Amino acid sequence: LLKKLVDAEIGDVIKFLLEIESEPSVAVIRDKLSVLVKDGSPSKHRSLVRPALPSHHPVWSIQYPLLKIAQNLEHLQGSSADSEAPASGAYNPIHMLHIRAFYVARQYVESNYKFPVVGAFISPSHDTYVRAKNRRNPREMITKRHRLALIETAVASSSWIEVDKWEITRRRVLDYLSTLTHVREMCESHFPRYRFHVMYVCGCNTVVKLSHSALRDEGFGCITVCRPTQTDMVIKHLGKTLSKTTTIVEDTGVLPCDLERATSFRMMVGKPVFQYFMRHEIGEKIAGKVSWTEEDKQWRQEDLTYVEYTES
Repeated sequence: LLKKLVDAEIGDVIKFLLEIESEPSVAVIRDKLSVLVKDGSPSKHRSLVRPALPSHHPVWSIQYPLLKIAQNLEHLQGSSADSEAPASGAYNPIHMLHIRAFYVARQYVESNYKFPVVGAFISPSHDTYVRAKNRRNPREMITKRHRLALIETAVASSSWIEVDKWEITRRRVLDYLSTLTHVREMCESHFPRYRFHVMYVCGCNTVVKLSHSALRDEGFGCITVCRPTQTDMVIKHLGKTLSKTTTIVEDTGVLPCDLERATSFRMMVGKPVFQYFMRHEIGEKIAGKVSWTEEDKQWRQEDLTYVEYTES
């Protein structure tokens, strides 16, 4: 029962919790829970043989997420197995420790395995997930328009980290397995002569919530970046078996005292992101000093190509 609940899509779980919040009938709650447990995660039931999309399909004409990977593949000499490191989350907002986790993960993988890391995708979560996460302080939720722009600003200077708009532009919240599957299929379709090993990058608070058997069954890896004080806690929660199947990397470069000294918001998010915050008054809007505008809540023009649904 617990495993099926863990494997259920986050969007379905959120919908279930909202539906039963004011439901007085135990029988109704039990019936709705039975449906959720029975269905589990749709990504667990995906077909092993998937029809290939034709080369002229409009999806494959959208090249932006793969440009950095394509450039990095051009520089490889005879390598056929390459690693990618997607990560998903609210990123409300993105900050330097998010970016640092990718560099720590890449350094570990390339030092301990025989394949290079050719790219990483930051996949911001759907607004529904972020709204639920900030339900006690809804004004602190940064809208999709600005969350995307902030991540793009943060990774603009990177030669291998890119933002992927797929998850945030879906019709509803999707689980991490769906996002990982999307990344793998997208890369394999564009670069068929390469074999990609997709490793999910996450923090210590996320890794203990994952279904590691589902990750293993789907052929994905998992790497979690922890600070020195968190490693023992993660191993304790995962247990001896799961801690062996999950790569745990201790980031000794960031100590608790460093985090305590990093009291400046500008230092935590970096100069480009800070400048975006100031330019669009994001801080004032989060604090309630300035209201979020209708434009803030809408997609940017350049994002509409990727949006799966139509807003009313």
